[in-house]
Amino acid sequence: MRFLTLALKNLLRRKVRSALTVLGVALAVAVAVSLMGFRTGYKQALSESIDRLGFQVMVMAKGCPYEAATMMLKGGTGLLYVPDSIYAQVGKDKDIDSITPIFIGLAMKETSGLREDAGSSFTIMAGIEQESFATMKPWLKFKTGQGFYGGHWFAPESEDEVVMGYEAATYEQRKVGDKIFLPITPNGAKEAVPHTFKIVGILDRAGSQDDGTVFLPFKTAQKIFNRPNQLTIVGVKLKTFNRDNLREFTNRWISLPEVQVVDMGQVKDTITGLLDSAQTMIAAVAVIAVLVALIGVVNTILMSVYERTGEIGIMKAIGAYRGDIFTLIWFETLFVCALGGALGCGFALVGTKLVEAGIKSLINLGVSGSVVRITPDILACSFGGAILVGFFAGLYPAWRAASMRPVEAIREGIG
Repeated sequence: MRFLTLALKNLLRRKVRSALTVLGVALAVAVAVSLMGFRTGYKQALSESIDRLGFQVMVMAKGCPYEAATMMLKGGTGLLYVPDSIYAQVGKDKDIDSITPIFIGLAMKETSGLREDAGSSFTIMAGIEQESFATMKPWLKFKTGQGFYGGHWFAPESEDEVVMGYEAATYEQRKVGDKIFLPITPNGAKEAVPHTFKIVGILDRAGSQDDGTVFLPFKTAQKIFNRPNQLTIVGVKLKTFNRDNLREFTNRWISLPEVQVVDMGQVKDTITGLLDSAQTMIAAVAVIAVLVALIGVVNTILMSVYERTGEIGIMKAIGAYRGDIFTLIWFETLFVCALGGALGCGFALVGTKLVEAGIKSLINLGVSGSVVRITPDILACSFGGAILVGFFAGLYPAWRAASMRPVEAIREGIG
């Protein structure tokens, strides 16, 4: 205990330098915690977003399955369509538990117009069959509370009613009963046709791509986009979902010339595998930050040892053992790193939202929900790492101080 007290007093003798060293360690730990939190959070958010699609398999036009998954997660360009007769054909499959058709169009925010694809910022417009879609996603509920007044799904044959996702309604500052005006450019048309819709429901936050979507009846979407008898995706949930059943289901429908069968589980595994491959880069950044902090700690403690050469010589002359000097200097290093580790963990916890907002402002991550998740395991690992840095960083300065000869140290200190 006396070594801890004396080590703390020695550090407080040079408050500014000690504080800067602690801050350096804290920043390195905060970087490491944030990077590990991002990796954990993004992987989990991606997995949840794919699971929140509600279906396990997509039957859709031939193309890249990963582009298809991205389109469903966050919207995309170059939408492809297949005959809606596919829906009836696939719906007869004996292994299907539930099935729903989806027609997707995109609304360009810059011009407030609707197009089937867009090269810039847009809102997803989804034509759905309300009953089968709600069955596939039972967690979708209508927002209640001040300014929303409940809501409900549109009538199946309605041509002027829409339901908005939470984020879409918040962005447009809409509430149930409002009218929205959308100039829509149908397929093959050169000019937009004005349409007015009434908002009959606003969904509560779901933490998925549905939050940013505007829903309308399936037949209405086909009509206003001038794509009769076409759809974008057929979502399927199987009675028993395993590799054998999926392989049999895929083999039955892969022969259709227009479509491909996309396994969302395989898409998820592939994307998370790519994320795992980026772990090396993330770890490299964290290691560099720790090494910089390590050098700073060693430099600070060595400077402290050189400045106290005479003092250390006197301590050894009056009876201090080599082990006492070693322990004292080593404890100073551990104290700096422990305090820096604790502060770094605190900085990361407090700054999580700022880090996440910064990441989302720089890149479109394609997922909803939190992408930085700091767990107790991450905090414990980071704090333990800071202690480990202190353990090794203190070895050389402590050995250097303990190896001083009393007479020479006193003479050098006086000189």
